[in-house]
Amino acid sequence: DFDSILDSYSGRTITRVPVTITTSNVTGEETLVDGTPDTVKCHVMKTGQTFDFKKMGFMEQGDAIGLFKIADAIDVNHKVTINSEVFRVRQKFDVPGVFTPTSTSTLVYTVANLFLMT
Repeated sequence: DFDSILDSYSGRTITRVPVTITTSNVTGEETLVDGTPDTVKCHVMKTGQTFDFKKMGFMEQGDAIGLFKIADAIDVNHKVTINSEVFRVRQKFDVPGVFTPTSTSTLVYTVANLFLMT
């Protein structure tokens, strides 16, 4: 399965910072708040700035694409540090299990479009 392949062969250990959005009760302004950093494994591919057609529609690619375990709960606005470069997750989608013929709802991994911040 994807998790064991990532752990055994192609996974790169990176730092992930979960980010939440808080909203001011007075002004309604939203602020991104960094959570506690942790380490996760993923497979990263650097890309060019193009548009990819996916089943969901057109999806802009970022500076890199990361493939993450579902259990790592990568989400929009999270920060990912790879080789001292900090990226922000702008878009993500969960890929359903294509190798599991008995269940169509099993999710295998998360694809995240990463945009360079620094």
